[in-house]
Amino acid sequence: MKKIFIILFIGISVGCQNNASIHENHAEGISHTIITDKTELFVEFNPLVVGETISFAAHFTDMSNFKAIKEGRLTVSLIKEGKGIRQTVESTTSPGIFRPSLQAKEKGIYQLIFELKTNNFTDKITIDNVVVYANIENAILENTTITDDNDIAFLKEQAWKIDFEIKQISKGNIHQIIKTSGEIEGMQGDEIIITAKTAGIVFFNGNTSIIGNKINTRNTIFTISGNGITENNTQTNYIIAKSNYEKAKSDYERGNELLKDKIISQKSFNKLEVLFKISETNYNNISSNYSNLGIEVKSSNPGFIKDILVNEGQFVESGTPLAVITKNQKLLLRADISQKYFNQIANIKTANFKTVYSESIYDISDLNGSIISYGKNISSHNNYIPVYFEIDNKGDLLSGSFVEVFLKTNILKNKISIPISALMSDYENYYVYIQKEGETFEKRSVTLGVNDGKNIQITSGLESGEWLVTKGAYQIKIASMSSTIPSHGHEH
Repeated sequence: MKKIFIILFIGISVGCQNNASIHENHAEGISHTIITDKTELFVEFNPLVVGETISFAAHFTDMSNFKAIKEGRLTVSLIKEGKGIRQTVESTTSPGIFRPSLQAKEKGIYQLIFELKTNNFTDKITIDNVVVYANIENAILENTTITDDNDIAFLKEQAWKIDFEIKQISKGNIHQIIKTSGEIEGMQGDEIIITAKTAGIVFFNGNTSIIGNKINTRNTIFTISGNGITENNTQTNYIIAKSNYEKAKSDYERGNELLKDKIISQKSFNKLEVLFKISETNYNNISSNYSNLGIEVKSSNPGFIKDILVNEGQFVESGTPLAVITKNQKLLLRADISQKYFNQIANIKTANFKTVYSESIYDISDLNGSIISYGKNISSHNNYIPVYFEIDNKGDLLSGSFVEVFLKTNILKNKISIPISALMSDYENYYVYIQKEGETFEKRSVTLGVNDGKNIQITSGLESGEWLVTKGAYQIKIASMSSTIPSHGHEH
């Protein structure tokens, strides 16, 4: 469904070689801005006059990324009562800009139709009630200049080069907010402790032994070496275990043959079999993680290293805790709220939060999150009430990190809210930029309401249907401060 944005006459003088008479008589240029779900068309042209060849500067923006459409074929048609003229241009003259031209044969009220075809999509835009004038005098009389000193010019060519985005304002729901702080915690049962299986000196395995690193069951985290240790030396233990295993295996195989010939009793053979299985198990336990450097320590589960409990070069006994591994599949988000909000806890539905190490705002609903409990009493060392949410960890959340939390309570319906990225401020005075037309913007003061970390309510200053600059506002601010006004019209 197409959405017509603005159809305006603007006060700019434009000119081209094919309509010099219009330029010399100072006819005002006409522009239209129309936005569909696929493209934004901003087109400028001189008033259409019978017998005059008029060129169109048709700027096309891809609404999926707000960049110039660099390839495509554009057909422009001027239609009245099912009949008319058309021209097709096979490419842009510069990125985003097509320049077709038409020469009307008779005056009247027409439809001006732009049909764009690219490799990815097609789009059709119709502008109704386009006037073709009998002569230049009539065109001048009916196209007067209307200017606004507060308008800011920001060309399409400028917008296409930056991270720019607009969004149509509409009313919706936003939650009342309790803003507080909290912490991300590991879930119970989501963590394991790795311990030393033998005594020796602990050596770290390079980057693998760093807090926060992702590991799997194949990664060696530590190596425990027995070099220089007289008692319980890992290398000596390995040699002894291997020797015992090889002897027990040989005795078992020989005993099996002797049993067949009834040279030994079943009871004697059973003893050989028990000794073989014990030595085999002992040898496998040692050899499975043994290397020339010592015993390799690995995690039985994949996950992330939450904490290192020893220092490199430290001597450890068998059973000493070495590290904490968290699966990090589930995390707890704890929000600490003031006692004055106790009566509102039952209204808390969900939350947004922001970590200290990232600018990203997380919505716990996007992390399969839900509230699971809250404190029922106040401890002697903490005057805040904890509220707990369970969330999935998608790999970029660190257990133990502090967070800023926006607890969402009652829904405010039918309110205007905008992305925080759109908001600008000067000394506590807040404002945004509205796109009035393709290359014309207005600075608009706004009054703020609730803030959920991602979006902020606007209580006054904006209306539904207007187009808000959500990315690139700072560059428009810089443009508004420039003493040089960018050139408009067919020349740019």
